[in-house]
Parts: sequence; structure tokens; C-alpha cells
Amino acid sequence: MKLTPFGKLFIVLVALGVIGFVAFKKYGDQLKTWSGASTGTAGTDGDKKPEGGDVTKDDFANINKGVSDAPREGGLNVNGGGQVGSKGLNRPLRVGINTWAGHAPGIVANGGMKPGSASSLYKKKYGLDVEFVLLEDPSAKLAAFIKGDIDVMWDTVDSFAREASELKEKGLKARAIIQEDWSRGGDGIVSLKTIKSVEDLKGKKIASTKYTPSHWLLLFLLSQSGLSPQDRAETEKNIVFTAEAPQAAAMFKAGRVDAAVTWEPDLSGAVAAREGEAHVLVSTTAATNVIADTLVARQQIIDEAPGAIQGFVAGWFDAISVMKEDPQSTNQLIADALKLTTDDVSGMLSGLKLTSYADNALFFGLAGPKSYFDSLFNGAFIIWRKKGVVNTVVDAPDFRDDRFVSALAREYASQKVEESFAFKDKPKVSDRAIVNKSLSIHFTTGSDEIMPGSYFTLDSLGETMLAFGNTYLQVEGNTDSRGNEATNKSLSARRADSVKAYLVKNFNLDPKRFVTVGQGSAKPVADNTTEDGRALNRRTDIKVVLNAQ
Repeated sequence: MKLTPFGKLFIVLVALGVIGFVAFKKYGDQLKTWSGASTGTAGTDGDKKPEGGDVTKDDFANINKGVSDAPREGGLNVNGGGQVGSKGLNRPLRVGINTWAGHAPGIVANGGMKPGSASSLYKKKYGLDVEFVLLEDPSAKLAAFIKGDIDVMWDTVDSFAREASELKEKGLKARAIIQEDWSRGGDGIVSLKTIKSVEDLKGKKIASTKYTPSHWLLLFLLSQSGLSPQDRAETEKNIVFTAEAPQAAAMFKAGRVDAAVTWEPDLSGAVAAREGEAHVLVSTTAATNVIADTLVARQQIIDEAPGAIQGFVAGWFDAISVMKEDPQSTNQLIADALKLTTDDVSGMLSGLKLTSYADNALFFGLAGPKSYFDSLFNGAFIIWRKKGVVNTVVDAPDFRDDRFVSALAREYASQKVEESFAFKDKPKVSDRAIVNKSLSIHFTTGSDEIMPGSYFTLDSLGETMLAFGNTYLQVEGNTDSRGNEATNKSLSARRADSVKAYLVKNFNLDPKRFVTVGQGSAKPVADNTTEDGRALNRRTDIKVVLNAQ
């Protein structure tokens, strides 16, 4: 049969369509990058200079993307185990730490700071000598790491994203090998009691240290708030930067600023210093999955002595169990090592969550499609680049090595993630919300069916709930004044329930974390006599409320 010109053209178009589909599936992310669209990663455009600009919510699109609330039942399903060598070290593994209780498991496993302790789990079980070196100053720590004076260094993921760029410029490879802890109340914002929410920071003076976990936390909280982009930019201009976090707290104590971002024990100390007029506005008690401490190893030591790194990670998890079994003795050991009191140690430990194998499996994405490490690292890099702090592009997978955690999958097959908080008593509608915002979520006319165009907005809200892991979400549906009042109230309640159902299904959130309210037309924010006013009144109000234990 002879093909007509039209037939030939049809075949060519079909062939091109197939080729185009295959190319998009295989190279979609690259195509987005070439076209200038964001793919939600740190980027791959070489050493392009930072563009600068204000921080927006979109900059944090990576935070917890694809992660879900930790499963509370049964163990984690981790496929296989990492393959690592057994070669050890003929000298002590040198680990740089600061005075922070998140390093406690390593100290306990080592029987102290120095190698050679008779009680060392590292030595007895893994044949490993470890020496912990106190390096309080982040710059001194990084310099020692670059020079090779230490093999492993302490870091927070947000800071590592900044330092990784510098390491890459120097040609030094390094990877995170274990998560030490989540900050759970150890970091936060102290403010005057008249400041009741993140939105109330507008127009206020805020003290913080620059390009630190404190700065990162503040930028994240502002991005999640109901402030407009212009208001957020103005709020950032009111930040007063100090050299160290205790100085930020001191400025608040002296009444020179309205709020300060700091960490414990200075956080509680600042509240006590202005008793009756100050409170903790928000902390990582609520924003549970934003600041993570990790340990980073030089690639050279990973390559030359993988057995030593494997023993170090395994002994770390062993020590967490020892600490649970004998808190009194282990707290004394930690206090002696860090030159603290046992009360200091107990206070620090109460503001963090030591992360077990199961926590690490979630953190590195071994039990799910995405990892907290990747999300935090890439999100932080984007922020630091926007602020002009870094130049050289880095991407999270190049700076983590999860094999040492993965290799322990069989040993911890039944371990599950444990949290100290639960969701029991629902908050009252009148309870203080730490974040307030109104969203335009569109529904089909007269129904509670969410229109697809609103999925992106709801996905951003889901990411907020994952970051604020110890909070409730109050969802209030609102309508304009047209129609029957009873019908409007019923419809707004069903729409609030639809928002809840979407988030529970797509982010695996605990249904007990939600309070839904149908306000109908009872709470207008604009004039119902105009179309523009009615459009503003057809909204969904969101309140993030702390889970009071």
C-alpha cells in the first residue's frame, strides 16, 4: 500500500511524540534546568554567582518534600544493607565536637573523651580507639577538618550545606555518616509576651547570629508565616546580628531588642531575666524537623578505614541503649567529659532527641522515597546562596554516605521511631497559634471537591505540618454571605474536612493532629456587598497550634 503525504506526516508526528515523551521521562529535570524552571534541588549550574534577593516560602520547597510523619507501628522497611569494607585504623579516630549533649552517645561509647578507657564499648566490641576533641568555634572546627587534624566533625545540616561549598572549592570531599539528634526545644525565639505569633515579629527588632542554625530557623519560620513577601523582607531588615547566640540573648535581656533567636540554656535564661513580660514565642519543640545535628567524615578516612567508621556508627547506636538503661551514671560521665554539671546535661538532653537507628533510616531516606537530610541540605544551600554566602553549587547526595547506617538494617529490623509527644487533647479554638495565615483553596461550586489548581497550595501546607511535627493544624472554612446561612456553615465545614483528608492521605499525617471548623459567613474579612470583598471572604484560615503536653 502506498502512503499518502498526509500518512507520512502522521507517522513522523507520532514518532516525534514518542521520542519527546521518552526524553521528558528520562531527562525531565535537566530540561527544567535548561529552561530555567526550578526542580526543587540545589541546582546544577556549576559555579554561577549567587543572585541574592529576599527569602520566600518557595525557597524552602525542599523541606521534608516526600517525607511523611514517622510510622508509629512496627519496624521500618529498609531494603538490604550497605556494603562497607572492614579495614580499620592503626591510630585513634579523631572526632571534633563542641559542648553539646547531642554528642553524648559517642562519649558514652568511648568511656570519655580520650582513647584507652577500660569501659570503652568502642574498644571492647569494635576494636576501635576514639579521641574526642573539643572545638567550640565553628571556624576553628572547619579549619582543623580541612587540615586533617580531625577525621570527623560536628555540624548541623544547614551549616554543612554552607561549609560543603567551601570544601568543594578546596577539592576536599566529605560526607555525613550519622544523624546525632533533632533539636526539640533546644533552639527557639524568645520574645515579649505582646508578640504572640510569628506574624507579630513584623516591625520588631530581632537579635540573631548570622548564617547559623539560629538564622536558618528564623528564616524558615518567617517563610512559613502568613506575612506577605514584602513584610518578610522588611522583617529581615530589622534583624540585629551578633557574633554569638548568647549575645543575642543578652541583647534581649537588656531590653535592646524585642525578640532574640538563641539556644538553651540562654533561651530559658532570657525568659527568666524578664520574668512576667517574656516568653518562648516558638521553638523546635514545635518545629521538630528543622534543625538536625550530624557528624561529617573526611572522604579519605571513609575510603581508607571504612571498618573504623562502621564501628563508630554501630557503637554510637549501642550507647543510646546504654543511656536509656542507666541515665544517672551516663549523665555523670558526660558531665565530667564536657566539664558540665549533671543538671546541665539533663537540661540539654531535654531539648533534643537523640536519633536511633530507626530515626537515621528515615533521616537518610532508607525507609522512604526522600530523605530529611537531602531536603534540609538543599533547602539550606538555596538560602545561603541567595544571601550571597556561597558560590560553588553542591547537592545533598554527594555529601552523605548512608552505607554505615544501612549496614545495620538486620540488627535493628524491629526498631521503630519513638516520639515523646502524642496527640490526645484537641486544642481549643481560642488557643494561641504560633503561625496564622489565610489560603485561597478553590472548590467546585457548591461542593467540597478541591480543584486541582489548589494542590500546590495544599502540598506547601503539608510540608509545613511535617516541619512542625509537634503541632495541631486548625483549619477554618469560610464563605461569603450569599445563600442560606445553615447551608454555608455546613459547606464550609465539609470543605475544611476535605483539606484535612487531602493532607492525611498525601502526607501520611496523623488525623488526630487536625481541628476542622466550619465558620460559614460568620467571620468576614471584607465587605460582602462587592464581588472583590466576597472573593476575599471565600477563604480557608490556617492556624498552627502548639501541642501542649
